[in-house]
Amino acid sequence: MVEPFGYNLATMPNETSPTSQLSRRSFLKSTAAVTAASGLLPAVASLAEATAPAPSVWPENGTLIPDDGWHLWVDQHAEWKNDTLYLPEDVRPGGPGDIAKLPVNPPTGGWSVLSPAHPDTLPVTLPSTVEQHLWGKFGQRPYTPDEYRYAADDPIPQNGAYLGVSWWYRPIDIPKEMQGKRIFLHIRGAHLRAEVYLNGKLVGYSIMEELPFEADLTHAANPGGENLLAIRITNPFGRYDWVDGSNAQWGAVKLYRSHGFGGLDRGMTIRAVHPAVHIQDAWILNGPEAPRTSEDQYVLHMSPGPNQAHILVQRSDSSITSRSIFSSIELEIVDPADGTIISKPRITQVHESDRGLLVTAQFGQYNAKLWDLDSPKLYHMRITLKHPETKLIADTRTIPFGFRTFAPVGLGKDAFFRLNGKRIKIYSSISWGFWGINGMWPTPELAEKEVTQAKKLGLNCLNFHRNLAKEDVLRAHDRLGLLRYMEPGAGKLAIGKLPAGAATNAAGTIMEKPTAPADKFAQRYMFVKCVEMVKAFRSHPSVIEYCLQNEIGADLKNPDTLAVLAAMRLEDPSRCIVLNDGFVAPPRKAAQAWYEPWNDKLHRSDEEEWGGWWNQHQGAGDQWYDEFYKSPTEFTYISPHKSVITEFGEMEGCATPDNHSLMLHQHADPVGTGIGRQPANKSYDHVDHAEILAATDKWLDKWKFREAFPATEQLWLSIGRKCYDTWQNYMENARISNDLDFAVISGWESTSIENHSGIVDNLRNFKSDPTPIAATLQPVRPVAKQRSICTALGQPAVFDLFLFNDTSQPAGGTLSFTAVTPSGKLLKLAEFPAPAQTPDVSSYLIQEAFATPALTEEGMYRFRFSISSSPQATQTKEIWVAGVPQYKRTRMIEVAISGIAPPLRRQLAELEPRLGIHVQDFKPGGKYDLIVSSGLTAKTSAKQESGDTTGLEAQPGAAKVVPGRKLEPGEGPEVAQTGKLADGILEAVKAGTPLLAIPQADALSEGVARQLAAAGAFTYAGTVGDFRAPWMGNWYFVRKHPLYDGLPQDQAMGIHYAAKGRQSNGLLVDGPNVEIVAGYSRDHDRNIGAGTFTTRLGATKVLYHRVPEMQPVLQLRFLANAIRWLMA
Repeated sequence: MVEPFGYNLATMPNETSPTSQLSRRSFLKSTAAVTAASGLLPAVASLAEATAPAPSVWPENGTLIPDDGWHLWVDQHAEWKNDTLYLPEDVRPGGPGDIAKLPVNPPTGGWSVLSPAHPDTLPVTLPSTVEQHLWGKFGQRPYTPDEYRYAADDPIPQNGAYLGVSWWYRPIDIPKEMQGKRIFLHIRGAHLRAEVYLNGKLVGYSIMEELPFEADLTHAANPGGENLLAIRITNPFGRYDWVDGSNAQWGAVKLYRSHGFGGLDRGMTIRAVHPAVHIQDAWILNGPEAPRTSEDQYVLHMSPGPNQAHILVQRSDSSITSRSIFSSIELEIVDPADGTIISKPRITQVHESDRGLLVTAQFGQYNAKLWDLDSPKLYHMRITLKHPETKLIADTRTIPFGFRTFAPVGLGKDAFFRLNGKRIKIYSSISWGFWGINGMWPTPELAEKEVTQAKKLGLNCLNFHRNLAKEDVLRAHDRLGLLRYMEPGAGKLAIGKLPAGAATNAAGTIMEKPTAPADKFAQRYMFVKCVEMVKAFRSHPSVIEYCLQNEIGADLKNPDTLAVLAAMRLEDPSRCIVLNDGFVAPPRKAAQAWYEPWNDKLHRSDEEEWGGWWNQHQGAGDQWYDEFYKSPTEFTYISPHKSVITEFGEMEGCATPDNHSLMLHQHADPVGTGIGRQPANKSYDHVDHAEILAATDKWLDKWKFREAFPATEQLWLSIGRKCYDTWQNYMENARISNDLDFAVISGWESTSIENHSGIVDNLRNFKSDPTPIAATLQPVRPVAKQRSICTALGQPAVFDLFLFNDTSQPAGGTLSFTAVTPSGKLLKLAEFPAPAQTPDVSSYLIQEAFATPALTEEGMYRFRFSISSSPQATQTKEIWVAGVPQYKRTRMIEVAISGIAPPLRRQLAELEPRLGIHVQDFKPGGKYDLIVSSGLTAKTSAKQESGDTTGLEAQPGAAKVVPGRKLEPGEGPEVAQTGKLADGILEAVKAGTPLLAIPQADALSEGVARQLAAAGAFTYAGTVGDFRAPWMGNWYFVRKHPLYDGLPQDQAMGIHYAAKGRQSNGLLVDGPNVEIVAGYSRDHDRNIGAGTFTTRLGATKVLYHRVPEMQPVLQLRFLANAIRWLMA
């Protein structure tokens, strides 16, 4: 058996993993085998590997509390629903949420239940959530629309989350040397409310989900003795999909409804400081780019302007003044590689603020290296604070940072981004913040893998999308060289409240000013969250942008809209701070406003065109179609503007299933497979993957698809190939458009019940061979852009030839265009000299409408476009060639047609001369050799455009007009009748005339299927279901059969088939004469149906084809095959 797609695993952009040394014969075929982790396909092992995290050189500014040794106990009977909640500003001495005054909430049954010996206690390793270990243990139920967008019509996934209180505890070491000092515990994140107890005393409190906070342990600590740290987590509600625009009631107030997992992040630290003065916070901001000085247009000497170090000092001794602090702080820039001190920046200012003494220093780059994507050099800012009187060290802090600049330039003329003085086109992908195992946080291994996988794919950025950043992820970005965009999740709630009756995800909703106390609390909560996000992550050099909200509707005349942006900028003026990502373009023309780095001008769309940042979302596609590229001036993702920043913040989509077999193998051995130091088979989504794999195994066995897919992994990889081929073509388009500045794949990770459009799964595994995307995003890349993905036999293929160059150096040499025929012959097509290249221009048209000689072989042609100076950048573009065989017949074959749409009628007419057929309308009682019908009548429709068009265009659970369903008041019938075979057809079939039933829409198929089932051709149990949305997905796959001769077989129907996802479905059929040739499934459904199948009515052949119209070349060949097979 040839490995999937014929790719050489040795050349894949993955390192070798110890787990790849597994028997080819023992790969996983069944769920039981997966659980036993008996083996994997070599391809699967390669996709599975995770790079072990490098030894951390990250300064923790304290002593790490081990991630292991924790215990979890679920306090099912704890009261929490009517608790009073407190914002961070209230949790202060003298405030309404003063820790000293807050009620102590001991575990139900007393503190003694927090013992490792308790029978209901579980040992856990952080990061972790209740759902990781106990999903479904407290019951399961269908999701509600407040938890999952498609809850109303998707009963398959079940919500097994736990809502309520859980306790996370372990003994911690507080050395005797900390006696007499202030002792702080730093917690990276919790969800949702965290109450921190040490030795039974309340020492910390936070409702700022997933954001870091500190607890003062001083008054409860027992230095040198026993200390029990216990954190009480309350998880009140949450969502498990992408939607991020709603609040939920908790007691007397409202809070943002984020991801619904209850637990803790890892990496807690404890530190001791002088009781009179300490460093509360410290951060580094990169300065602006200095003017370019080189005369050589390709050599840019970048020297950053003044960088800034900020230190916030707290004091309890009033005698400590700003003057005394000025001389009590020492700064050193250290190279962590060897400990060399690069420089000692001097303090330039100390001033009183409402938060403490704010110390500022400015410093240059000196002889330090830049932080860049290929060489992400990090330095440490080492801060030492001495007590002004005793001169003893009071506190220290070390901040990792990099010297780099990032900003847009050329606004109003030729706008684009520069990183370190060089133009950069950003290629990113949106991550919703879901992680395998616990749902909420990555293990260190997965955080590392997030970045290494993105870089292997050629991306230079990832987006935290509708969810907060994670510290371990940003550390990996900083160390390995990858940019990051950030959102808080539901930032629009900082502006106001949703109008009464407005849907959570309604398009362009303008927020109202809250008046009720509960809504005011929610607004303030989100305002604080946005600002605290900036404060938490502003020292990371990988972070380039903070965006308030994806796809927001906002009123720029509302002061609250601008207030939150200004507050974010106050904390970090060094980065782009943007109001809105999406739909700035017509027809919505959503408001846009943003700040450039180090510029206090607020760009506004009500004052300047597009507000200087044009951003559009196009999430309506489901795979690549020829219509997306027509010529060098007409294609999807062409930038419409040069004078402003242009961005496609969400690009189309192609949803495909996870490699469930691989993921279950990893669940069974997390340590051995490199996904984390976590217990086996403990992942919140484990059952979902197991059920899907079991159902697929059973179906493949029953319907004899094992010759096509001996291992179920091969099916997942084949379907995943459709996704990667699609993104290869989308990203080619994005690079053809020189003026496009920011291109974002929708999306990054898939989840168990939503967002199946991820190009990796939630364990960050590739879904197929990554080469199609990775090769396309190489910095220098020749591209032959096809006008059609398939070519008719005997016709030329037509390409537009381009050279992409995203580097600052010209790419020289010779461009060569060749082809390898299906039989292996090499065709030399053309050679071109590399074009002259200009700084800041990345796309060059070499030749438009290049036509090859006639293609005379059927099958896959592989066209190769290369440049001699970068042979590794050679592009391979696969074009399928098919023709319609010529048949000589002794007599004309009479084909009767009934109830078919005009396009199908034209296609059959086109086949007449080659097949020796005569097409005519069916008449009852007539004598025919074959009947073709779709069941179309005057009262039915052949059209089907199912599914949402973007993330916001349709409401979740909206009722669909289905034949036979009771209509809602005021709702008009879209289809009055299902499809129907004309009178006389069934009788003719029973009498011996073969039937091609080709109802390619649900309304048609429902009626035709029921007619044939009632006649005895097969049993019919409905359909799998149609296309919910581009990010949910559906797919066909086909095995070898004469019906598909001359077409790709034993694989998923990929971009060459181009079967329209919105018009697709599959039938749940059975029967002794049924033979399924093409299967169909969707999203996370456990059902698999038939797209193409054969059966008999009596002794007569019936071919049922539900697959929608395919790419025209393949469509004609299929029809020819169908006629030939039915007549055989």
